[in-house]
Amino acid sequence: MRLLNQSIGAAYVWAIALLSLLAVLSAYELQRLPVSLIASVAIASAADAAIPMLVHKHRPRIPLSGIITGLIIGMVAPIGSPLAAIVLADLAAVLSKHFIKARHTNIFNPAALGLLLALALFGIGDEWWGAGSYNVFGLVLSATPLLVVASYEAKRLTASLAFIAVSLVVYVAYGHGIGSLQALDPLLFSVNYLFAFVMLADPKTSPHPMGMQLAYGSLVAVLYSALAISAVPYSLLIALLSGNAAYALHRLLGRRHHAAAQA
Repeated sequence: MRLLNQSIGAAYVWAIALLSLLAVLSAYELQRLPVSLIASVAIASAADAAIPMLVHKHRPRIPLSGIITGLIIGMVAPIGSPLAAIVLADLAAVLSKHFIKARHTNIFNPAALGLLLALALFGIGDEWWGAGSYNVFGLVLSATPLLVVASYEAKRLTASLAFIAVSLVVYVAYGHGIGSLQALDPLLFSVNYLFAFVMLADPKTSPHPMGMQLAYGSLVAVLYSALAISAVPYSLLIALLSGNAAYALHRLLGRRHHAAAQA
């Protein structure tokens, strides 16, 4: 589709719509106005719109990527985060998107990098409040599995499912039973869906071929599980950024091998 003479991919539309829905549902469940989320979307969008115009002299465009980055940062950081932490996370994320690249391709997931830097500096945890569960007539439900649509539209569903599958295998292997639905709560009603279906599925920092997606999702799952078992803070963010770096290195080595073969 096109809006204001700009082509807009379905993956962006679904990601923005579903993340916004989750944010509204979670804020209602918590009975709190998500001021930090609103500020995050405004700051990230403004920065993502301004940098291409000021630095690259591009025409004004709707900052779709900036909106998604702002939503993710606002939903992962604590709902009552200091404004300074949100500003730092947003600016670091958008700047990394535009300036930390390898051959014109992003290396790190912008939201993950901004969150890790800001949360660690301010000494606050990653809350993931936007991926919470909701009590509906006594039943605990979660809308986060709906984000599977965003991953599908981004053509990264294989990576997302690989992450979830390997995480479940490690969860069971580490000594947790699977004799009841309660034992599957960490996968059915947890943050992993927001992480797996949106952040891990970022098409600019993850591979497209199916085999590579399987390897990528599995690698991030193993890294995350090892970090979580060791009680390392920000384990999801660190695992994702490590996976981003591994994929960027793979691309670099692949190009060098191809160039050497052509010489």
